[in-house]
Amino acid sequence: MRHSIWAFGATVLAAGAALPDSARAQDFEPFQLDAIIVGGGLTPIEAERYGRSVTVVESKDLQEQQIRHTSEGLRALPGVEVSQTGGVGGLTQVRIRGSEGNHTLVLIDGIKVADPTSGEYDFANMLSDGIERVEVLRGPQSSIFGSNAIGGVVNVITKTATEPGFHAYGEGELGSEESIGGNLSLNYANDYARLTVSGAQRNTDGYNFSGGPSDGADGNAIGTLNARAEFDVNDDIVIGTTFRRIDRNSEYDQFNYGAATVADLVTDANLETDVTNNFASAYATMDAWNKRFRSEFFFGLADIDTIDIDNGAKTFDTTSTRQQLHYRGTVALDNADVESANHLVSTQIESEYETFKNNDAQLVYSPSQLQKESRQLYGYVLEYRGSFFDDNLTIQATGRHDENDDFEDTDTWSVGLSYLLPNQTSRLHTSAGTAVQNPTFYEQFGYDPATFIGNPNLTPEESIGYDIGLEQRLWQDRVVLDVTYFHSDLTDEISTIYDPVTFASTPINEDGTSERQGLEVSAEMRLDNGIRLGVDYTYLDAHDPDGEIEVRRPRNEVGVRAFYQLPNDKTLIGAQLRAVADNFDFDYTAAGIVDPSNPERIQLKDYALLNLTAQHELLPNVTVTGRIDNLFDTGYSEVLGYAGRGRVFFAGLQGTF
Repeated sequence: MRHSIWAFGATVLAAGAALPDSARAQDFEPFQLDAIIVGGGLTPIEAERYGRSVTVVESKDLQEQQIRHTSEGLRALPGVEVSQTGGVGGLTQVRIRGSEGNHTLVLIDGIKVADPTSGEYDFANMLSDGIERVEVLRGPQSSIFGSNAIGGVVNVITKTATEPGFHAYGEGELGSEESIGGNLSLNYANDYARLTVSGAQRNTDGYNFSGGPSDGADGNAIGTLNARAEFDVNDDIVIGTTFRRIDRNSEYDQFNYGAATVADLVTDANLETDVTNNFASAYATMDAWNKRFRSEFFFGLADIDTIDIDNGAKTFDTTSTRQQLHYRGTVALDNADVESANHLVSTQIESEYETFKNNDAQLVYSPSQLQKESRQLYGYVLEYRGSFFDDNLTIQATGRHDENDDFEDTDTWSVGLSYLLPNQTSRLHTSAGTAVQNPTFYEQFGYDPATFIGNPNLTPEESIGYDIGLEQRLWQDRVVLDVTYFHSDLTDEISTIYDPVTFASTPINEDGTSERQGLEVSAEMRLDNGIRLGVDYTYLDAHDPDGEIEVRRPRNEVGVRAFYQLPNDKTLIGAQLRAVADNFDFDYTAAGIVDPSNPERIQLKDYALLNLTAQHELLPNVTVTGRIDNLFDTGYSEVLGYAGRGRVFFAGLQGTF
């Protein structure tokens, strides 16, 4: 598999290099290299000035690939690993550069959305409907965002009205596995207001996660409501608010720890989970001193309710919350406004308050478990950004101090550098920094005093990392190629130890260092007006402190995208190939857990999946769509014991008015 991946990439690049001059001379749309990275620091920054590694997935990309769940749009991106326990609705984890799932910070319109109990965001909760763009920021980002950003950040920005007047968009889709879904959005904008309301619902009867002979399919139903309003009070003041609600019900199968065989690890059961997420924010931006000084105020709220059900009876019922409040001030140092200044200094002061509570007295083992647990965190950030030598060199440096009420305080830093070489087509980018991960509520306070005992003496996990890469534009910007090497070391990693007598477990900080390093390669090619190609490849070498390979992080993963716009300018066809090799998981069978604190690893099957998409404009503003996922019905597994999703078909209709 390793050789075939490299051979395919080399063939694609060679084909582009061999294009005749006549093909290169055709009219084409060059890549736009001046995109703004909103989450790149305390202030937005142009992509070509950004020293850290980033990939941006626009709403257009999601639409062309007919992505309905955001995690599907992240698969095979450079440095990103996605693992899913079965099909739609199964736990979906996103890891960046070999880090853990709770080392990926996830933001939706600036709101931190991870569950404080686990410190992790389940991407099964995120439809792509209503999303304008997703920024995947790779590498340590804690100096900007605080805890959780060891591997990187997934920054999600929802849509806002842009065109004057009233506009609406609707979409409906039917598919195999009794799947049905759609969305509707209403938008209004004038000279001083932008209003957006959208809703989406997607249901499927699913398939049998366990992959066994039973026909017991595991269904999923998820609905999302988005609202956003923004007002220009005057030329210097903007206020706004956002709201996002998610309701999800997912059926799943029983996992049998210590089963006799791999086939027995997951068996049919009548289990389900109900998740309700409410995220809201309010913000204000004020300019002063002829727009040389900008103040930003932000308040964010996350409320996360989770209920697990077994044969109609509740087995788990919790609520966790997070309140964010920050002030950010930015001053331009070079007699320009903040938007166009070459030298900026920004500072941020923030407060974060988290809570966790068990809601049902019948589901806990002692009254003490009904007590609401809480913790308070404060952060102080200072950032400088400057551009030199006719904007060809940009330096970004950030430092942060965090005060935590229940465990030790932390300090983090990061530096990024972007340099456009004199040929004006080659750009060097490099960054280095530190990051931290605070203990989760479960790790700090425990869950079941008989089986899982919290450890109040835990210290935050710490990481230091760097990367260096080269971005190269070729053939009059028809091709953009980027190659990046990265390395990071994680210390004080939190893991779980087991008492073989009582079978109780407790988290500890491990000794030693977890090393993660690898190579990220991406290429975007526009061969002419009708053909576009994209290739992303990641090589990852990740080990825990004992030198064992980290699980659910493939050593080799490649993604290829190809699109062709027919000469009628109404029909677009596409294909997406993803190949995974050298992926491991824990062997939780009886033979694999002789030492429960250190289960054996087992290699999962290598696989390649091919998806096809097509869309055609029937009438002005009316488009018919169709796609086939897993065209060859390939059998595969991303998590040991869970079958991956087989071939499925979808057809839909979209319209705007």
